[in-house]
Amino acid sequence: MKKIELLYLSQEDVISVGVTMKETIPIVEDALKEHGLGETENPPKPGVHPGNSFIHAMPGYLPRKRAAGLKWVSSFSGNTALAIPPVMGLLILNDVQTGQPLAVMDCRWITAMRTGAASAVAAKFLAAKDAGVVGIVGAGVQGRYNLLALAAAVPTIETVRVFDINPQTLNGFVAALANVLEVKIEIGKSLREVIEGAQIVVTATGRLEKPIFKESWVSEGALILPVHHRGWENRTLHRVDRFVTDDWRQLNRAHREVGGFDGPLPNRHAELGEIIAGKKPGRRNEKERIIDFNYGLAIEDVAMAMEIYTRAKARGVGKVLPLMEGELPYA
Repeated sequence: MKKIELLYLSQEDVISVGVTMKETIPIVEDALKEHGLGETENPPKPGVHPGNSFIHAMPGYLPRKRAAGLKWVSSFSGNTALAIPPVMGLLILNDVQTGQPLAVMDCRWITAMRTGAASAVAAKFLAAKDAGVVGIVGAGVQGRYNLLALAAAVPTIETVRVFDINPQTLNGFVAALANVLEVKIEIGKSLREVIEGAQIVVTATGRLEKPIFKESWVSEGALILPVHHRGWENRTLHRVDRFVTDDWRQLNRAHREVGGFDGPLPNRHAELGEIIAGKKPGRRNEKERIIDFNYGLAIEDVAMAMEIYTRAKARGVGKVLPLMEGELPYA
């Protein structure tokens, strides 16, 4: 039997191959389009839920990209107090001809990048034409990566308002991005001040136990991008002009089985991939208020992992690990 090996890529290895946000956005858009065309396998993610946290298994297959894999990712908000990341996990990439594991890599950076990129893709198709003001609630990792992605995809953005209950996190947001992006960053004094008048609203808090965002704060023509469940009062979901998600089956199952938005989901209007594929319209006028909630698709992670693996192999990045050398005993 041939010796079987796989490539191990740490977080630092993954980052070092140099996939930029501008490169990530079309990778994610293409995966979403394939999903909209029905050309992928992306079953609803199963998981376990210790306490108010989760560990999810996310398998995905992109036939045209010849890419398949599984992300095993956790989110434990209490980790911050322990000085370890709230989100951690691994991504396994497999050969689609033999099933052989090709690589195991850190998925934390991939998750942050593709989540931000999904918001950017949504803004490309659903934001008002001249959107200039972004409101961000939550200045942590997802708040930062969402802004990086939106700034790369929406050239009309001029001002960003940001609010966070943690002053240290808020100051870190400004320090990290003020000299990186050519936008004006304003620190908001309240949730309402950040959301009112913004054409794009990102709520990137942790999972909230009760609604704190009001429908009355949402301006005409706004695009709302919730990164996590709940937070918005339920009537917002039903009073906006359209509710879009990345995968209705996955969102509906998660909402039914483990809880999601506060109260019932609205009627399905469209999946983001259907809009990208031209099967359903994007923004229809400048007055529409739209919510796009991207629960997260494994195919986005797999597409990113394949690009990272290809670059790592070409550049000799990572560590080759033995998986098996001989037959099983008694075979």
